[in-house]
Amino acid sequence: MDKLCSYFGAVGIGSIVGWGMALFLLAACATSRRRTTAYVVALVLSILGFILAKINSHNISQIEVDRSPVGGASLPRDDVPKPGDPKGVPSPSYRDAGKQKRDESAKLKRPELSAIAEDAEVSVARRLPEADLLRADAYDRLNLFFARIVPWLALALVCFDYLSRFNRTLGYLPPIPIAGRAVDALSRKTRAAHLQTSDPAVVRRYLAGVVRKGETFIYLGPEDPIPAGELHRWAFGPWRWRPLKKLLFTGEGFPTSDFVFDSAWFGRYCFVATRPDAAGGLLADLADYLRARTVPRAAARRTVNVVWASPEPLLARRLRDLAALARETNFKLLVISPDPPPDTLAPLFDERLRQPSSSCLSR
Repeated sequence: MDKLCSYFGAVGIGSIVGWGMALFLLAACATSRRRTTAYVVALVLSILGFILAKINSHNISQIEVDRSPVGGASLPRDDVPKPGDPKGVPSPSYRDAGKQKRDESAKLKRPELSAIAEDAEVSVARRLPEADLLRADAYDRLNLFFARIVPWLALALVCFDYLSRFNRTLGYLPPIPIAGRAVDALSRKTRAAHLQTSDPAVVRRYLAGVVRKGETFIYLGPEDPIPAGELHRWAFGPWRWRPLKKLLFTGEGFPTSDFVFDSAWFGRYCFVATRPDAAGGLLADLADYLRARTVPRAAARRTVNVVWASPEPLLARRLRDLAALARETNFKLLVISPDPPPDTLAPLFDERLRQPSSSCLSR
């Protein structure tokens, strides 16, 4: 250990601590509920360790082989005459002229002086015996190996952790619009879920999160939970990008069911229908629409979320049909009510959730 400290110094030891702590966090927090934070910290530490490892490697490459007989200290030469030595030669004549004034300009014009200064700087370079230098190079290569591989491992686990939560109904990480079949293959998604809540803010955050994932929705309920006329695929603080228009239908002039379903299928619009008769008619037509799509085995590229928040309860037969068709066509049915589902409907849901805390959806 003493040898390693002398070879690497504070920078090199810092690099080992960086990727070593990152590796420890990745292993120790694999089953923890707070593994997301631990993985991000591990990624930062591993990148810091890599940077320090590169600096340390540069420092190691500057070490020279010490070829002196006694560890770099040159032996005195007895045959060199010293001034004032009786056996030495007489002092040069310029000493007899007394104290003289230096010409600074002449000094600057003599290039041999700068060469001597450069040699003096080189002479203070760090030196080690050849055996120690070979050992330091070996340690450096091993340190660089781990410093390079740990950040990639941390990044892979951060991405895996993010994708594993992406398709959760609630409790997912801040979404980005990457929804698609590839992500669905990596992350389990329920197709018929029940959410017990009476908080409109929870519903609003859910619908906004659906859009930010890259999906769309058809909301059927007594009132519009989203006051804005459009939502956005990208949202970061006050900045918004890629708007998705919301079509609200509260009275006459409701479009055809095919227009609503086709527009949601291709992700052109999201819909809110607050008329009870229109909401019920849409849900009745949805089963026929999805059944026709199963004939050519067609499925939406990105999930269409059908949210039923009407006080009118669903029939068990309709819920069973829609849940089966949703799995084949990449739809998802979410039933929202302030009460738990009745016993006749509860077994038909893949997932049953209660109202979460105010921060659950933003984690």
